[in-house]
Order: sequence, then structure tokens, then C-alpha cells
Amino acid sequence: MLDHAAPRTLGELLALRAVTHADRPAVCDEVVALSYAELAGRARAVARLLSARGVRPGDRVVVQGRNEVTWVVAAYGVLLAGGTVVPLGARVTEQERSTLIDQLIPRLAVIGHGVAVPDTEDLDCLTFTELEAVAPCAGAGVATDAWVDPGDQAIVICSSGTSGRLKAVPMAHWQLLRMYDDTRLVLGCREDDVWAGVVPVSHSFGFNGVLLVAFLAGASVRLVPDYRRDALAALVAAGEVTVLAGPPAIYHDLAEQLDAPAPRLRVGIVGSTEVSATEMVALARTLGVPRFVTGYGMTETCGTVAIGDLDPTTEDPTPWMPLMPGVEARICDSSGAELPAGTAGRILVRGYNLTRPYAAAPDLLPGGWFDTGDVGQVDAAGRLAVTGRVDDMVIVSGFNVHPSEVEAVLREHPGVAQVGVVGTRDPRTGHRLAACIVPTDPLDPPDREAVRAWVRDRLSPYKVPSEVVLLDELPATATGKLSRVALRQTVTGAQSASTR
Repeated sequence: MLDHAAPRTLGELLALRAVTHADRPAVCDEVVALSYAELAGRARAVARLLSARGVRPGDRVVVQGRNEVTWVVAAYGVLLAGGTVVPLGARVTEQERSTLIDQLIPRLAVIGHGVAVPDTEDLDCLTFTELEAVAPCAGAGVATDAWVDPGDQAIVICSSGTSGRLKAVPMAHWQLLRMYDDTRLVLGCREDDVWAGVVPVSHSFGFNGVLLVAFLAGASVRLVPDYRRDALAALVAAGEVTVLAGPPAIYHDLAEQLDAPAPRLRVGIVGSTEVSATEMVALARTLGVPRFVTGYGMTETCGTVAIGDLDPTTEDPTPWMPLMPGVEARICDSSGAELPAGTAGRILVRGYNLTRPYAAAPDLLPGGWFDTGDVGQVDAAGRLAVTGRVDDMVIVSGFNVHPSEVEAVLREHPGVAQVGVVGTRDPRTGHRLAACIVPTDPLDPPDREAVRAWVRDRLSPYKVPSEVVLLDELPATATGKLSRVALRQTVTGAQSASTR
């Protein structure tokens, strides 16, 4: 029987909560609500089913679907079976999923409602419907999984990182438990909190920064299967959630939707590389949220590097964030030389939370430092500020999009001769994508919406350009390469002209 000592694995965490918070709500969606004891019983039943289907400790299992209770049951079923969860969002395309499956060779896939089952005989599959038909196990919360080591991989989060190539980033049980218990303490999480699960749980922000933190606190999560601004506003207005986490866009949407301050929302958490502190403070006042927190991290750091409260009196648009315990940061120039406090440069980090992807893994620098690809500063107090990207990565609502990936898809369009994709600042989403194309036939250019639909059919929704700009030619550098700086200036100039 599990005592009340600190859990060593994510499975032990659920088992512990099924004892200490047995009847308290753990997770719910629009249809189903489970207590911690009920969640543990269902997850244990799924673990037995998976074991019967050949899943063994250490095996990887894909869990693909929307933010719903069965997704959480499936994920914890994998963990209780000793496996590694490979989370995938419901809208990940078949091409992206196929690439990941070929790379990781999972033992089995659990497929959610409305998601196409992989068309292959090489991968065993279960559906959410099959899992929902399994009778829960009684007393499951007191069992432990002694065969799972804290150093084993708990989850593998997929990321396009800074390279534009799909990476599968493994995270160990002990790394996640240490980082997100510290996060729980920094945020002052309470067991009576209700977290809004808006960010996809297939993303490190959703799985680690919402679901895991809430479970560590013994709180509950109200999952939002499909983000709709009016539906989220209704939840907040009804006082159903106390903690909200997500990209800046959801707070802009709430401010437009709500007629009065949020009645119970006590903490707002915003995560994105480029966050305007002054914008978020203004939104906090409008929404009546007493505390706003910004976070910074990337998948290779288990999702978190620094967390800081926004000063409600600030006039500085740059948020400053203290580093998490056990994490270091330094600012360097392009040669790797460390820069003094207050000087902008490349952000390097190191710490126990660093993890290495299976593929496209950048080499660590001497001393175990990881180059984040971001630009920022560290002040005399050791706080970190992030001001932009070194490379061309575009971050849309907290999701990494590499222009080259979108460009490769657009080059396959018969009406596109040349293409360049850039990101421009957007107050809602952080960035918005613009696809600049030179038509194959200038007299008969492709329809802009048809171009966007072409991308939508092949890539995830956040990778679809918000606008398509037709050009006679793409700007080039002296060496003939695409000048993204000039292209971005062209796009922002066109946007400014359209608003006049």
C-alpha cells in the first residue's frame, strides 16, 4: 500500500491522490466527471487492457485525441502499465503522425473520437470507445508500480523545435515531478482550485503545466475539448474555473467576450516567447484577475525555465522572470562569450530539466549549456527577460512553427512558383503567419483561400497562414538567399497600408 511519501513516478502520483483525495474531483469535460479514486480505477483497468494487448514496461504508446476525460484515463493507463505516453493532438495530420510513428515505433496507439485510425497493419490500435466500455477496477488507487524507475521515460512530447524537423523529446518521471512540484509552489496552487484545460494536453504546456501541476496540488481540471472563445467566456463568467493558463490570445478573447470581471479567476498564467507585460497587465485589470504570471521554457527543458509575476504597475513591456530552482541561464554573443547583466544576447540554459530529443538533437555546448535559440537579458538579480528569436522560428499561440515546413508544403501547390513565409506580431496569438508567393502564372494567380486550404489539408491548424500575399518576386540578399527581413517589412508595410 502506498504511503504518503513523495511519489517517485506519475503513476504513483495518481495512486497517492486516489488515497489522499479519493472523493475530490480530479478531471471533467462537457460530459464526464471523475474523482481521483474513479480516475485511478479507470486508468488501472486500461493498464490491464494494455498489458493484455502486449504493452510492456518501457513501451511507447501513442494517445491521440481532444482534451477530454478519456484522454487522461488513457494516458494514465499507459503510465500505470509502465509504458511511455506519446501525446498527439486530435488535429495532427496523418502525414505528421506517420512520421512520428516511423521514428518512435510505438507498441500501440489509442485513438480518440473523430480521429482517423492509422491505416497500417504494423500498429495495434484501440479507440476511446473501447476504453470507455471497460469496467473500472476497484481499489486501484492503492496499488504501486514498483517496476517503473523514476529515471524511465514518462512522456515523449513532439516538437518542431528550432529546426523545422519533427523531434520527439523524452521526459523522465523524476524530472517532471521535480519541476512541476516546484512550479506548484511558485504558483501557490491550492487543492480547491479548478484549472481550465484549454491548452491541448498533448502539448507540454497542457500536460505538464496544467494537468500535472493540478494533480500535484490535488486540484481539479476542467478540460475544454475544442477552444471556442464564447464557451470559455461562459465557463469563466459562471465562476467554474479559478486558474487559467494559455497563450495571450485567450485573454484577449475573454476581454472581448466578458461583460463583467471574472468572478472566481484568481490566477492567469500566460506562456509564449513574446509576451507584452503592459498588454497583459491591462487585460488583468479588465478581467479583474488579481495575479498574472508569465512562464518561459521549451520542450527540451521539460517545458519550463523561468516563471515570474507581472508587476501591476509596470510600464516596461518586457516581463522579467526568476529562474526555477536548479536551472541556470547565461547570455552570450554569437561567439559564445558571456555578456554582462543587462546586455541582450543569445539565451543559454542548463539544469536537471534538460532532455535530449531522439532526432535532430542539437549538441550541448561546453559545460552542458543548451542554446535555446532565443534572445534576451539577465538582470543583476538573475531574472530572465525574453525579447525574441535568434532564428526564423514563429510562435503562434504558444506553438512552434518553422517557416521552412510551411514553405515546403506550399511549393507543392501547382500555382506557386516561389514562396516565403514569415511571422508578424499579433496581439492575440503572439505571431501570425504570412505566406508570400510568386504565382506560377501571374495572369492567373491561385485563390488566396484555396492556398490556405492547401496548407490546412496537410498541416496542423496553427501552421496555416493567416494571410497570403501575392508578389512579383521575393526579396533576396546579396548572395541570392531569401531575405526574410525584407519580406517581413513588405508584409508589415502592406498590413499598415490596409489599416489606413
